[in-house]
Amino acid sequence: MVTTSRTTSSPCPRAKRVMKISVQPAPATCGYGFIIDYNCLRHWAKILYGELFGPDALSSMTTEEAEKSIRASLPVASSSIPRKVYKQFPRIPRLRHRLALISPEQRRYLLVLKDNSSEAALSTTITPEDLDGVRQMLGLGEQKPKWYRLPEW
Repeated sequence: MVTTSRTTSSPCPRAKRVMKISVQPAPATCGYGFIIDYNCLRHWAKILYGELFGPDALSSMTTEEAEKSIRASLPVASSSIPRKVYKQFPRIPRLRHRLALISPEQRRYLLVLKDNSSEAALSTTITPEDLDGVRQMLGLGEQKPKWYRLPEW
């Protein structure tokens, strides 16, 4: 906290003003997690579409209609994947930028499990069981989580 006072020629001293300075975490420049590619996002868009409209909803459409519906579900998938991960693995910390677009031309995202935005976010420990569970849940094969540079958009 910073206090200031003014000196005036008045016989009554003025009240001191108090300014509260809150320290906000810095934007993350690196994130630790799994790469989510377009195929994984598309796979989850199909799953989520089935959860919303029934498991046979896409199969009853023409190929063009199904493709259009899947593409329309991609934004829902990008916001739902982190939420589903956090629900199934509650020990993983919740971060501001949970699914960060790291390569727009390749349609690659990073599911951020921890980042360097603050000391608390950086020093979080994630168990190997949780990492394996996330990998299996998302169908990421043998991909291992690692640190990636986050773009400054």
